[in-house]
Amino acid sequence: MKKRLAAVAVVVATGESGEEVLVVRRATVVGDPWSGHIALPGGRFEPADASLEQAARRETLEETGIDLSSSDCVAALTVVTPRAMKAPTISVAPFVFRYSGDRDVTMSVELVEAWWIPIAELQRAEAWKMTTVLIRDGSTIEARSFQIRGHVLWGLTERILDEFLRSRTRGEG
Repeated sequence: MKKRLAAVAVVVATGESGEEVLVVRRATVVGDPWSGHIALPGGRFEPADASLEQAARRETLEETGIDLSSSDCVAALTVVTPRAMKAPTISVAPFVFRYSGDRDVTMSVELVEAWWIPIAELQRAEAWKMTTVLIRDGSTIEARSFQIRGHVLWGLTERILDEFLRSRTRGEG
């Protein structure tokens, strides 16, 4: 089976709390393995996309109304794949964008919530905890997570943000 490709955007903007990153909560959809999850804007690579970076820009616009067309892509992070045995076979390419446009989010039907989270909050080691997470087959796992308004950010999104935050402490992004 051919591995599917996807791309997500780590959208960084200056807000009231300093630098902030955009996170979203996906709508609950039957059969979607990431249904209801906290995520970064993004989605599948389409044949019309010139690159995975372009896919991240397109999907962010489609899902949130945030237009990254004039934003600099300041980093490409490590491609991630799901670790769960029953997860879909997909590779997700994360790209970091410096955004300075309108921060109002216009959510598509794919999303139910969106927040600009202060990066300083994400950098607090005590903000990250091991949490029991219910996965789609009904079992539970222990996962490193961040709590956002009663929701758990974990899995692929946690791994991407962890690399992003580590790169910032090294001065790379």
